[in-house]
Amino acid sequence: MSQGRLAELSRLSVEAVRSYENARRSPSREHLFAILDALKLDRSERNTILAAAGYASDAYELSPWPASRFMFTPEEAARFIEDYPWPAFVLNEMMEVSAANAAAQRLWSVDLNTEFLDPIERNLLGVASNPRFAARCTNLPEVLAVMAATFKGHHRGAESMEDPSPYFAAIMERFFAGDPNVIQPFLHAWQTAIPRTPKIRWEYPVVWEDPDVGPLRFRGMVNPASEPDGLSFNDWIPLDAATWTALERLKAYGAK
Repeated sequence: MSQGRLAELSRLSVEAVRSYENARRSPSREHLFAILDALKLDRSERNTILAAAGYASDAYELSPWPASRFMFTPEEAARFIEDYPWPAFVLNEMMEVSAANAAAQRLWSVDLNTEFLDPIERNLLGVASNPRFAARCTNLPEVLAVMAATFKGHHRGAESMEDPSPYFAAIMERFFAGDPNVIQPFLHAWQTAIPRTPKIRWEYPVVWEDPDVGPLRFRGMVNPASEPDGLSFNDWIPLDAATWTALERLKAYGAK
């Protein structure tokens, strides 16, 4: 691209572009943005150049804001997952289930319209010792380790068993009132878990034993739904044909 063309596209003078290329002058943040916009560099390259020039990333300015157009509202997230054939649900940043599709509720044997209405009741760690779920999640120690690592490295502040926040203390009170066979594995998981560094996408394994259709194996995939609201999509993706078949059988049971 010629200096003249770059000047035209960035609405700068040719002399300004020439002086920047020859290192006679340094562009202001506004002028550098104009040049980067004209060149249509990808965000990674933009950030490298901005950092080298001493400017902050413009990631938020480049996103299709306002957030209402880019992110999901809680209601939109609930509708978005409803027709998925696999279990899917929405979590807030404290691991509370704000919505779950029909496949998830069939698998869990719950009706979230009539039960588990309190936020603490819907916290995944809070219900992990509930016999309704603890007995069915056959790889529960693995799942507990993921939960422990998440709370130990939580971005709102790391939790501890010795000095828990009021919210975490309420979760623990409910957890310790559940199945005593789950408590020791959790304490072990808590002692050995390395605090998890949050990433925008992560995963965890789930092995589920349903009394009607047998074992099901999933990979839980977590992706953001709304950063402003701290919501994430959790998709339990079947790992094998047997799990897909079992889900279809569960659907048939639910239709009876």
